[in-house]
Amino acid sequence: MKILFSALFMAFFFISTSAQVSDSLKLGKNNREFFIKGDQKFKFSEYKKVFTNPEALSYIKKANTNGTVAQIFGAIGGGFVGFGLAKQIFRTKTAYHNGVAYKQKDKSGWGLVGIGLGAIGIGIPFAISSGKNMKKAINTQNQAGGTDETKTTSYKLDLSGNSIGITYSF
Repeated sequence: MKILFSALFMAFFFISTSAQVSDSLKLGKNNREFFIKGDQKFKFSEYKKVFTNPEALSYIKKANTNGTVAQIFGAIGGGFVGFGLAKQIFRTKTAYHNGVAYKQKDKSGWGLVGIGLGAIGIGIPFAISSGKNMKKAINTQNQAGGTDETKTTSYKLDLSGNSIGITYSF
């Protein structure tokens, strides 16, 4: 009895571990495994290996361009916000008038913060567009690869020899 259970367990284990792997494309969680196709993991720089459909390739190129523009505006905006806040925090400066030192408050920090927030605001739509184009590229590639087939259900009457049966396919 122990041998029978051991054999059944081993057979079930091998069947469950050798299940089919889907060839559909999906996004990974970090930059080292940005695209996951089946068991393979690809970096973003290897997108030409992953995307074979020309339409999906154009979407991924748009996503790359929009992501680069968003990062540039975000970095510039972040620099202006950081510099403006630092200038506002340490806003007193010493001015000399007729040899006498005066402490003056500098108000130019808020202008830099406003410019930085404006640059960040310009970068946000580019980042959103980059994400949408990335999703469009993945969906287009999955549909072109035949992994997103339309499912149909059907009933069929089977007559064979002495038996009659109904087959339900889904």
